Amino acid sequence: MAHPSKRRRRKEARPAEIMAAALTLFSERGFAATRLDDVAETAGVSKATIYLYFDSKVELFKAMVREIASARIGAAEALVEGFEGPSPELIRGLIEVLSGIVAVPQIRAIMKVVLAEAGNFPDIAAFYRDEIALRGLKSVSRIIERGIDRGEFRPCDPVATAQSVIFPILMNALAGEIFGAMKEFDAAKFTSSHLDFVLRGLAADGGA
Repeated sequence: MAHPSKRRRRKEARPAEIMAAALTLFSERGFAATRLDDVAETAGVSKATIYLYFDSKVELFKAMVREIASARIGAAEALVEGFEGPSPELIRGLIEVLSGIVAVPQIRAIMKVVLAEAGNFPDIAAFYRDEIALRGLKSVSRIIERGIDRGEFRPCDPVATAQSVIFPILMNALAGEIFGAMKEFDAAKFTSSHLDFVLRGLAADGGA
């Protein structure tokens, strides 16, 4: 008979095991094509066990996003909130953090699912937008506003410019997820090049 503490640890690990199984199936088969029965089989639990933790497949996806992505975005927000140095240094740090976040395989898998299923499941797209995408956009916008106010960045539209900062990072990550490992998609070289473009474009002296 299993020791009570082992059974307890096993029970505490079940939500993470269910979410890991779900993400694998969502990524491979698509959100629509994946049934909770499939998730249960892959996770080695009963379908009834899944309902102990998640009310539906959509709620399972939302919990997965919170577990995998939301905490990482929270760390990025904390960096912006507590930083007191120059704005160019801050935006450099945030871009490096965001590039690291989208390099996580589970994050890329979630992004691919959202992109593929947004039309048929607007609820999960809206949740990802509010919980992850807009929070990242807001953090970058705050840095740009800060830099403009301090005379470190040239005047510009903070939100539109923040999109110009973030979207290439997301697209590079999706390209890597879609096309796989290719020498043309070197993440480190991309981040370095993107940082150079961003800092030169924002520079108060025009990047001279």
